[in-house]
Amino acid sequence: MNSLAGMLTDRLSAAQVVDGIEAERWAVCGRIPQAVVFPESEEQVAEILSLSSEEGWQCIPGGKGGWLHGGQPPQGVDVVVSAERMNEISAYEPADMFIEAQAGAELEVLERRTLECSQWIALDPPGGERGTLGAMVAVGAAGPLEAGFGSPRDQVLGATLVTGDGRVLGLGGRVVKNVAGFDLLKLVTGSWGTLGMITSVTMRVHPVPATDRSLLFKGRDPAEAAALACRLAQAPLSLAAVELLVPGDAESGANASSPLVAVRILESVDGADEAERLVSERAGIEPFQRLEGEQSAAIFENVRAMEDGAELVLRLSLLPSRLPELVEMTSRLSGLYDPTEGWGMRLAGHAQTGVLRVMIAKMTHSTDGLDQARVVLGVLRRSLEAEGGSLVVSQGPPEIVGALGAWGDSGPVAPFNAGIRAAFDPASILAQGRLPQ
Repeated sequence: MNSLAGMLTDRLSAAQVVDGIEAERWAVCGRIPQAVVFPESEEQVAEILSLSSEEGWQCIPGGKGGWLHGGQPPQGVDVVVSAERMNEISAYEPADMFIEAQAGAELEVLERRTLECSQWIALDPPGGERGTLGAMVAVGAAGPLEAGFGSPRDQVLGATLVTGDGRVLGLGGRVVKNVAGFDLLKLVTGSWGTLGMITSVTMRVHPVPATDRSLLFKGRDPAEAAALACRLAQAPLSLAAVELLVPGDAESGANASSPLVAVRILESVDGADEAERLVSERAGIEPFQRLEGEQSAAIFENVRAMEDGAELVLRLSLLPSRLPELVEMTSRLSGLYDPTEGWGMRLAGHAQTGVLRVMIAKMTHSTDGLDQARVVLGVLRRSLEAEGGSLVVSQGPPEIVGALGAWGDSGPVAPFNAGIRAAFDPASILAQGRLPQ
């Protein structure tokens, strides 16, 4: 055991610290930590971060490790602090519509618990249900249901955060109207561990809808499907999701060759029938397929898993009305991958938010291929930023992410961000480099 791991073992126990080969699976963007520590309480998290602040160790908060490969590579990784063993449900009050759990609680476990009372957490982040509550909030991950229910930032009621120097902060509470002054919860959600380690979260829950229905529409090509998705997203009714789905070059199976628009309706039976009528009227065509219940949910479970196995994942954004333009821009990426490797390139667009996910199974790894990728992605990012949009590299080879940066230019808010981080992390030990400086 190395000396850093030994110091942590002195504070905790040998069973709570791993290093060497056992630490390899906890690599952050390919960088292996000197130690991985598994605290079992908020107090232990505070002790670990306080010691790290004194020693100058670079720390990365984590859950079960699912998101450590994504985002911007950190400047250094000495310690990964995993919430995996902090996984208890602290409180669940169906009548008050909230559930509180430790950060390491799996989303699947929370879903099973709330379903017992015909309730659910209306979030479907990429990666499925195997992720943890704290990690989802820390990276601000959202899926198609963001259209109807909002992102994690909209659904988190409260959280406990341990700052870089070991202070424990209770943020928010258990009801919606409990915030006076500056809402720090909004800062913590999506902060990628740069402000502290989330140890517990209180989430809003919703009644399980009486009807889960998906309507599938075909497009002749991606541009036509994108235009249809935009038209449906602007309909004057509440839709749970409107998703543009473009299969990869090499994918096969029923309907795999055609771009689809998937509309999800979560309503009462009468409400679903009326929504279907209005959607079909606005589309100008009838859906080629109508799915109910588990089949409807399965379509969107597949959407959650679309990034699995991808070597490069991009998120392009513009105004929602410009989704067809985003789709056309992806033609610039055709030379960056081998269409015969895996599925090639998939697209999934959130029509209500104007975010288009691009997933490439296998990139061309020759020197010329990587150089071309850096140039093409750099030009595309600058083009989008000039229009008020963005290009985020959610995950990718170090040669790409390291050269481009995951997030792009943070612009005039950079000094504000730096000041906030200094207040939460005076010794600058937390996830340094994970977000733009």
